[in-house]
Amino acid sequence: MRFLKSWVLFVLGALTLLAALECAFRVLPTYSGLQPSQAPGDYPLRGYEASRPYGYSYGWAMLNPHRGMTNNYGHVAPFDFRAGSHPLIVAGDSYIESLMNDYRDTLQAMLGERLGGRPVYGLGLSGLSASDYVELARRARAEFAPASAVFLITDGDFVESLSPRPGGWYLARRANELEPTYVPLTPSPVVQALRKTVGHSALYDYLRGNLKFSPGDVLRALGGGQGGPSPAMAAAVMSAQPTPAANDGGLIVDWFLAELPRVSGVTPACTVLLLDSDRYAIYEGRATLTPKESPGVRRRLLERGAALGFKVVDLGPLFVAEYSRSRRKLDHWPVDRHWNRRGHAVAADAVMAALFAGGLGTPCAPGTGPGQ
Repeated sequence: MRFLKSWVLFVLGALTLLAALECAFRVLPTYSGLQPSQAPGDYPLRGYEASRPYGYSYGWAMLNPHRGMTNNYGHVAPFDFRAGSHPLIVAGDSYIESLMNDYRDTLQAMLGERLGGRPVYGLGLSGLSASDYVELARRARAEFAPASAVFLITDGDFVESLSPRPGGWYLARRANELEPTYVPLTPSPVVQALRKTVGHSALYDYLRGNLKFSPGDVLRALGGGQGGPSPAMAAAVMSAQPTPAANDGGLIVDWFLAELPRVSGVTPACTVLLLDSDRYAIYEGRATLTPKESPGVRRRLLERGAALGFKVVDLGPLFVAEYSRSRRKLDHWPVDRHWNRRGHAVAADAVMAALFAGGLGTPCAPGTGPGQ
């Protein structure tokens, strides 16, 4: 009897603690609200669930909080996108998604302002790579008929295109060809059961979004295999993967440069390729991380892209010049490498110089039809 009473008191205490934590986290800025779109066939054009509020903060301390709303295409923007509007599209990964900045402080917002309110659509999602960018461009062409395009290339975008990612596109080798292949996202039964039982939980948002913890992760570590691709899909993915010796970064760059104008409908002359750099190395005067891709991959993109007529911009020297002039950080140093307002402004200056140095009387100007 005494044991049963102790157990009941323990359970009641645990439930009280969980309830208190839940109440506390409901008023704190947890990372929450961004759920994948229910239309995987349109990914990554339609990113998250549309027209839903979200919250962002970084790490256990919930640093740099921001709140906002996804638009009708499930992207982070305070306005809806319009089909057939001939915009300038800005594509990339979490740097373009830019949850850690106010929208007005992003590359796409700055370009929209400098272009007098012409349509500029930011199409950025965390985790995207070069293979995703091609599929995004394909879908954007059918939906928006863009006049011009900007693609931000960050370290790893090419080599990561060879790695299957649940809910994303990767490059599978078929004979001598690279073929974009979609890996379905299999929802975790544990998470689904929790949502059906207790509904939305701010405590779970904190554990999952800020601490990067999930019940599905624990089950996978214990061999439960819940969440992620099914075993059959995982086996098919692994059999399609090229061996490390075949992971030719130059081949992926060539594939990307050939596919991009074909699928986007935007000529190289109206397409800007922005290459990011290690800004922490600028501040500290030494390399601060090991690049995921070899210098040869970056060099090939710069040289081959320019030879094909793309507007290729290496942001490295521009970041160096801006930091030398202002001595102000270009990102959320020292906790987050994503650009801050100053970093986005350098990129916006580069795009304007590349596409609109002579004014808006060009086929690349958004709102005027597909760039020819």
